[in-house]
Amino acid sequence: MRTRADQFVTENSVIPLTGVETNFTEENPRFKDSIWTKYTLPFKYYYKRNFLSENGQYSSLNNSNLKQKHEGYHIFEGKARKGVLEFLEIRKKWASIQIDSGFEELPNFEKKLKELPVEFKLVNDIYNHANEIVTKKYPETNYNFPKLYTTEYDTDQDGWKNFNCFINDRVLTTGTNIKEFPRNEIQENTNGWDVINRNIIQPIPYLLHVLKTGFLDAGFVLQGDILEDPQLKQKGIFSPEQYYTTGEQKYQKTFVFSAEFFDNEIVTGNIFGHWVKKFKIDAPGKYRLIGSCFTDGDPNCTLAIRKNGVLIMSYGSGTTSQFINFDQVVEIDVDEAEASPEYSFEYFGRVYSDRFNAEGVNIGVAEIKINPMRQNTTSGDPIPFVFNFDRVDLRRALPDMTFGDLVNTIKNWRNYDLSFDGNVATMNRIIVDKLKEPEDFREFEVDDPVRSRNDKRYFNIKFPDVEGLKLDSVFFDESGYQLNKTVLPKDTTEIVINGFCLPLEVFRAVTTARAYDESGALMLVHYEGLDQNGDNHAKNPTGLHGTYFADSVKDWFLNRLTNFTYKWTFRISKSKIRKYNIRSEIFAYNKKHWIKSWVKNSLSKKYYSVEIETETF
Repeated sequence: MRTRADQFVTENSVIPLTGVETNFTEENPRFKDSIWTKYTLPFKYYYKRNFLSENGQYSSLNNSNLKQKHEGYHIFEGKARKGVLEFLEIRKKWASIQIDSGFEELPNFEKKLKELPVEFKLVNDIYNHANEIVTKKYPETNYNFPKLYTTEYDTDQDGWKNFNCFINDRVLTTGTNIKEFPRNEIQENTNGWDVINRNIIQPIPYLLHVLKTGFLDAGFVLQGDILEDPQLKQKGIFSPEQYYTTGEQKYQKTFVFSAEFFDNEIVTGNIFGHWVKKFKIDAPGKYRLIGSCFTDGDPNCTLAIRKNGVLIMSYGSGTTSQFINFDQVVEIDVDEAEASPEYSFEYFGRVYSDRFNAEGVNIGVAEIKINPMRQNTTSGDPIPFVFNFDRVDLRRALPDMTFGDLVNTIKNWRNYDLSFDGNVATMNRIIVDKLKEPEDFREFEVDDPVRSRNDKRYFNIKFPDVEGLKLDSVFFDESGYQLNKTVLPKDTTEIVINGFCLPLEVFRAVTTARAYDESGALMLVHYEGLDQNGDNHAKNPTGLHGTYFADSVKDWFLNRLTNFTYKWTFRISKSKIRKYNIRSEIFAYNKKHWIKSWVKNSLSKKYYSVEIETETF
């Protein structure tokens, strides 16, 4: 879309803006802690005949079906930017209009990470798959299975007595030199089958896979320094939300009442009918299907028991029995239990009134019980079985955070700039390069610009408050930085980085990262394949916390605290200003400057009056 004339293009029309007195404001994101947009201040737009016929009769007092916002492209200074044109006030001959365009805040920034199209796939065996993946690193794989120490599970409870306190536990198989992921299973004992939960297999998505997927979801290809950042390239994202699924060996019991008969018919002069009861079994093990159906000795009554629609047992009442009694043991293995098989009890027989026991309780015409053959907990509760399904679903492995929050956290943490050009999103680190030649801006100087010291006097960079973990804050003033300053000056600008790296801990002679239950924070795990001992232990190299982090951003913040702000207004042709952009590094007043913001006030078809604010470096 190439044109030199300023205009706004919608699906239905082209709205010319050349000659319209607009005020276009743009702010440099390098000086903001969040994502931003470019925008115009409200301006008057006088209706043209074509505009009214193509977009609606805005001049009519009787027309109520008028759109307030029109999506399209804002053609400004020869560049096309996605934008929204909004009607703020509507009059008979003109309207007050505002244009937001050049969105650096993407439409999917409000999407939860779980809503992004990150990798999902089925695998033949998740334990074997994890054992294969742990030998790799990014970008060979988009996720991994590092071993993480966790204190979230009480190993004194029956369901977790075999759990070794590690997510993605990988150990040496007894009698061999092979390391594998222990499997969850059920084992038969004298009282039935016991639940053995040894492991939680949880994929850890690599940060760059999530970032690239998020931008691609919005129509952009991610490029720039971020793709090779040594501090981020092998970082994965840990989510404390439950990834695995559990199934409980639950006792199930129900009565069937006469009101549940349906499709009644006459058989040998008596009213016969059907009833059906269905049960789901969610956990592996042995179960006893036991119960009785009242027949009053009628020989034409039948009961069929089906598993997922397939007949497994049928019963007839005979001539003398008052009941059809059934007692059937079934076995559900781990793979079957993943799909929660359904057992249905289908009865055809005499329609009788409900029966009552000696205490006067209605016990209906049938009783069905499904009894797991296993040990309960000491309190009688069912023991949950942890399913590690044969699939990798990275959506379930991401924290409760929006894509915009993720981008903003990384942007602030590593001091990144984010820019867009066509369908490319570029994230480069902001570096104070004193050797780079700036663009000459001296012809736009005025005699007496407004000069002042930067309004920022102090910065304090803060990480989340995590119980049991000390994360250093970094305070900057003109003289340098200080960790964990307790009393902050009242005019301190605070920057909160809502993320941290999982620290290393030693448990049972294993050194690896410890998982924390901080659902609202970005928790990073460093993993780049097996270590020198062939273990899948996570690491936590220096760089993102403490003095190493402070040194990585020191030049930027000290420069901001020691430089000057300039403000002036100048007249310039619209064609000439296209040479510069909001990120241009310029030379004026014998100093190098960054442009913090500017407002371009349209004077005519050819000229702007520009109000500029800069910061020296």
